[in-house]
Amino acid sequence: MPHELLAGLDESARIQVALRVGSGLAVEAADAADRRAAELLAHSLAKDAVEEVRCALSRAIRDASHLPRDLAMMLAHDVDSVCCPFLEVTDVFSDADWQSLVLTISRGARIAAAKRESISDTLALALAETGETVVAETLVENPNAPMGAAVCDRLLDRFTSEIWVLDKLAERSDLLGDIVVRLTACVSAAAREKLTATYGMEDFTAPVVAEAETAALLQTVRKLSTADLVAAAETLHAEKRLTPYLLLAALRNRETAFLEVALSVISGRSLAHVRSVIERAEETTVRGLFDKSGVPVSMQDAFLAEIEAVRAALKC
Repeated sequence: MPHELLAGLDESARIQVALRVGSGLAVEAADAADRRAAELLAHSLAKDAVEEVRCALSRAIRDASHLPRDLAMMLAHDVDSVCCPFLEVTDVFSDADWQSLVLTISRGARIAAAKRESISDTLALALAETGETVVAETLVENPNAPMGAAVCDRLLDRFTSEIWVLDKLAERSDLLGDIVVRLTACVSAAAREKLTATYGMEDFTAPVVAEAETAALLQTVRKLSTADLVAAAETLHAEKRLTPYLLLAALRNRETAFLEVALSVISGRSLAHVRSVIERAEETTVRGLFDKSGVPVSMQDAFLAEIEAVRAALKC
């Protein structure tokens, strides 16, 4: 019967029917028979060949608190112009429904879901686990999206290389302390300053930042030739970044070529001399090189222990 009622109507008339049907389904106190008739019409309209008719239905029906599951799913999987207005507002889906939907709906639909005013931890996590970069950006920019530990952990794991996503996450003021510390090591300098200002955690985040920068530097120098190492070390020394902590990290990571070049640049001794001291000189001579290079006495034992390990490995 619904098909028969709609058969003789033009597009404009069917749009008007869709709007009335949606309004009827949004009324909770509707008569059971009238509601059933409206649901049947809505099913037919949801299959209409004209996109504008389905779009009118989705907008009119999105505030209904109760809808037949198959009708809601049909709208959720329609083209973006139909599904997005519906998914951004509707509250008919359970957390289990959302977990399933996020896997099957379009990217545009996932973006719409990420914009919702009402968004549960379950949906936020599903979007963080599955959504594309633009979905993640939308999610973290939504002040209503909960940013619990599980959601943030997933975003940090998935979008480490998409720094702009994490920079947007850093703009939030509702993050957990351990997330702030992790985030500090991944974001831009501007975002890091924002985190420090918002959370006042500079004392906690500074070591994490230093560790991340050290790791990045060592990964870079690992690929350089000797000539390029010298240039890099000279630049770092001029910027006062060639610290004892960086040198010890290089030694612990067995970046001995970089260590030797760095000590040569700092001490003013030749690279050949530094290499011979590191490889075979007695402890007093090694300590003398450390003194000349500004390595504090409190750290020299740690350096010596690592050098002994390097020498032992060379003998094998």
